[in-house]
Amino acid sequence: MKKLLIILLGPLLLGPTGYFLGQMMAPEAAPPPAEMADQEMQMKKDEAGKVAAAPKEILFKMPLGKFTVQVMQPENVLHIVIDMDVYLAGASEFERLNGAEGRARLRDGAIGVLSDMAETTLWVDPGEENNLDRLKMIEEIVRKMHRDFDAIRTARINEFSTARTNRM
Repeated sequence: MKKLLIILLGPLLLGPTGYFLGQMMAPEAAPPPAEMADQEMQMKKDEAGKVAAAPKEILFKMPLGKFTVQVMQPENVLHIVIDMDVYLAGASEFERLNGAEGRARLRDGAIGVLSDMAETTLWVDPGEENNLDRLKMIEEIVRKMHRDFDAIRTARINEFSTARTNRM
């Protein structure tokens, strides 16, 4: 009789407990990057009287790590170190790209974009490397990476440092 009572009452008591624990342990949506906060505030002011027709996208943060880019110049080499995170829209896209292969593809795409930028737009005069516009740089990175990865919505630079060495 005790076995039957345990078998019947176990699922009835543990089922709702599991459901509510699952709700509490579900991952929270990633907050928008600090750089995008000002733009969102401006958009909210512009659309104060409008009703939102579509629900807000949930962005998932995926850290890509540090990249070192060398910008070759005639007399010296500029080393730029960037630690970057990208934000992906949609849980299914995040799950698809969160594995080792997807993360490697994202890193390769970011390295390709950064090396292209090093050849074209990152040519700066000596002493001007700290004055690079990081917001424009991240916008260009996101724009170019969005071609290959539709789920990328924005990115954030966590660390940005430069060092200049003489060329031999």
